[in-house]
Amino acid sequence: MNNLLQQVAKKEKPPKWRTGEVVVNYTRVSDASQFDNTSLDTQKKDSMLYAERRGLVIKCFFGGVVESAKTDERKEFKKMLEYVKKDKTISAILVYSYERFSRSEYAADLSRELGRIGIKVLSVIQEVDVTSAAGKLQQNIFYAFGNYDNELRREKTVRGMVENLLNGYWVAATPFGYTNLRRKEKAKYHQYIINEEGENLKLGFKWKAAGKLSNKELVAKMRKMGSKIEYKSFVRIISNPFYCGYVTHSLIPGKVVKGHHPALVSEELFMKANDIVALNPHKGIAKKFKREELPLKSFLKSELTDFPFTGYIKKGIYYYKTRGKGDSVNERADVVNALFTKELSKYIIQDKYKDKIEKKVMDLVCAKLQDQLKEQETKKKKIIELQNKIERLELRFIENEITKELFDKYKIIYVQENEELTQEMVKNDFKSSNLEKIVKKGVAILLNPIQLWDDSDYDDKQRLQYMLFPDGIRYSKQKKEVRTPRVNTIISAIAYAARVVVDENKKTTPKSGLNSCSVASPGIEPGLGASETHVLSIVLRG
Repeated sequence: MNNLLQQVAKKEKPPKWRTGEVVVNYTRVSDASQFDNTSLDTQKKDSMLYAERRGLVIKCFFGGVVESAKTDERKEFKKMLEYVKKDKTISAILVYSYERFSRSEYAADLSRELGRIGIKVLSVIQEVDVTSAAGKLQQNIFYAFGNYDNELRREKTVRGMVENLLNGYWVAATPFGYTNLRRKEKAKYHQYIINEEGENLKLGFKWKAAGKLSNKELVAKMRKMGSKIEYKSFVRIISNPFYCGYVTHSLIPGKVVKGHHPALVSEELFMKANDIVALNPHKGIAKKFKREELPLKSFLKSELTDFPFTGYIKKGIYYYKTRGKGDSVNERADVVNALFTKELSKYIIQDKYKDKIEKKVMDLVCAKLQDQLKEQETKKKKIIELQNKIERLELRFIENEITKELFDKYKIIYVQENEELTQEMVKNDFKSSNLEKIVKKGVAILLNPIQLWDDSDYDDKQRLQYMLFPDGIRYSKQKKEVRTPRVNTIISAIAYAARVVVDENKKTTPKSGLNSCSVASPGIEPGLGASETHVLSIVLRG
């Protein structure tokens, strides 16, 4: 009966697009030094040419400033949105590329919201028919990869920071009491010296170690000597191992690494001032208790307070419980785990459409990454040129055309440049075979994510959870449901592509928007077998 009644349920109305040729133009750069083919002038000029060729009239220009598209809290951007919502003559927002419009994970949602009031988002260099299902898919893929590019850049930056920290190079703001003579250079070239504040701080360490003055008295004494140190930051400063020559950071939790900067005080004085028995490099490493029955620990947060859940057992039954102050939430683990598997079921795709889905996503991915692939080819040519230069340099040295001094000087430059380019090539390998593996892996996971999750151990469950839902999930005890704030962009794109493929085969029009949270497979077919899911669990470790 329920299924029969669903046939007469009201369906979401398709967008009623505004008509006319009047549009607005939005331009932006994320860096003031950006003067390449996406500079503000170029964006505006190309947008005007595009509008002229298609008979569009640009009523108003917005942007023209440096604004990051990582979030949608941009002044000019918000001003434009308010304008187009009020002016009913505006039929579209014209941008140079969808990345110029927004790189946040909410870009597709924002575009869909504009669609509800009839406003299209058009791109000069990425022409798609946003009124069709295929066009919406392409638009959403462009949005997804804009956000994906941001994530890649962030990961690359963090990896570099971690590597520097582990090698003893400081990557954050210059600590109090030091001056960095080369602050605009890379971390490994920074040169720290102890300034006048640092000399005063040395006395602070000695007085603290003596134990005769309170912190308040100690800070007051230092300020009388001309120091600008604040009482509220004194304890944080004096407990930083940086001052005895070590590097610690939240990016390398539990690690204390010998730094390359000059120590302000000796280890002995530092430990005495902080009442430490011994400087323990392993101090602070948290123990992680793994229970197969509690795979959602930390990954799960309260919808009401946003506090993460921990777990415990009582009378043989496992429970999740929120950490932090305020209203605590307790729930049986088997109840929440079941709700999570129900959420996973929304992303299952049908095996019979696997090849079509892979092809659709691969076509869009390859189109998106053409620029990166071209950049890789340029770097390959540059590496070959450098190798030829090194060979010619060696030949000239052998034939006594240049001195050993010149030979050593230029060989170091060429070899270093060659190594840097080679490392960049390895980090940003955009071979089509690699892309195909990523898409195939995503598709394989979505054939039956529930079985894969059930068959995995605690660590693999955690990897799978965070791969699918990078920001974790939220639990509402009142509604007895879980939701996710964000879905992995690749997984989201595959799920939506699957939906389009299914609707194409049914000859129907899918709902607009990249909203994988509402993607449910019509007719779940048998997924992966136990041996296949075991193989995938091994792949996840990589």
